[in-house]
Amino acid sequence: PDYNGLIVRSATKVNAEVIKAAFNLEIIGRAGTGTDNIDAVAASEAGVVVMNTPGGNTNSAAEHTCALLLATCRNLPNRHSELMNGEWNRVNGIELQGKTIGIIGLGRIG
Repeated sequence: PDYNGLIVRSATKVNAEVIKAAFNLEIIGRAGTGTDNIDAVAASEAGVVVMNTPGGNTNSAAEHTCALLLATCRNLPNRHSELMNGEWNRVNGIELQGKTIGIIGLGRIG
């Protein structure tokens, strides 16, 4: 086969059997944080480099966190469920004017 690299996401498991069968393999790249889905010992024994992209989705994750925070303030998950059940309950949630909200966490996002 004409390949030298393998790019995977978190759901793709790269075990020793896969690495052994990929005889041209030089590098395995994990799109995202962590490499726990890749058999790093088998890769090392085969001379295959394993790497990841830990900051690749930082902006997207931070934006999603802000969106979920706003959705929670307006109680959107419950409103959506009610609408899907044919109900229309006019509830406004809270407005953010005059309030302070924040994100407490660790790492690049929190």
